[in-house]
Amino acid sequence: MINRLSSMTRSLVTSGRLGWAVESNWTDPFVFLTYQIVRPLFGAFILVVMFKVVTGQPASAPAFAQVYVGNAMFMLVVQVLFGLGIVIFEDRERFEMLRYIYLAPVGLGKYLTGRGLAKVLATSAGVVFTLLAGSVMFGITYDMTLADLPYLAAALVLGIMAILAVGVALAGVQLVTSQHGFGLSEGVGSVLYLLSGAVFTIDILPRWMVSVGHTLPFTYWLEALRRSLLHAPYVQSLSHLSNAQIMLRLSWTTAATVLVCWATLAIAEHYAIATGKLDQKTDH
Repeated sequence: MINRLSSMTRSLVTSGRLGWAVESNWTDPFVFLTYQIVRPLFGAFILVVMFKVVTGQPASAPAFAQVYVGNAMFMLVVQVLFGLGIVIFEDRERFEMLRYIYLAPVGLGKYLTGRGLAKVLATSAGVVFTLLAGSVMFGITYDMTLADLPYLAAALVLGIMAILAVGVALAGVQLVTSQHGFGLSEGVGSVLYLLSGAVFTIDILPRWMVSVGHTLPFTYWLEALRRSLLHAPYVQSLSHLSNAQIMLRLSWTTAATVLVCWATLAIAEHYAIATGKLDQKTDH
């Protein structure tokens, strides 16, 4: 058991280091982190302008804090899904290394998870600085105490697990699609952006879309993060739930998502091997 855990840890660390090197294009870590911080900050500035134009309210309005936090945290979803969305095509058709990765004892699932963790680490710097900029530049007050830290930490861990699972599943699907399939990650990210209430609360959506949103772990993830940082619910259809109930729903929806997504990877991997698509080039 200990040996298997140690082997898994080494596999994830090795894959993560490779992912960091690829994501940063082997550049200086300071330069790469600076880019990861500056880019989302300018995205936050655009959000401020959009909020003022659409609602007519200033950035000091309580609603803006909810929108700002949701948008900042959802960067993890977008970046991880997009990052894992191009891993298969880069390794199979650009670097032509997928066959060797598959033959290595690491395992495709652990390799993809490690690459995703590297993306989480790279994006986290931008998320933290974006949240800090919201406090310094836009006057957002984060009403969080030490007692909220365990709840916040648990929500972050569960949310990242769900994000990585969806990213792994999308990478699995792209084992059996052409190079144009990486657009699937952007499409799925956009749908999740809408249905999880990253910016606009899902309460304004049609009833059937609200029902779909209630089955997604990201809806409860963002709600838990907002309650931790701002001590205020955002989605009115979830306002009757306590923090503990939100965490419970986040837990079981994350567990279901992980099971479905890893099953998707296993099925796609089996099909890719059976049909010879695992190492098939599609860049022509």
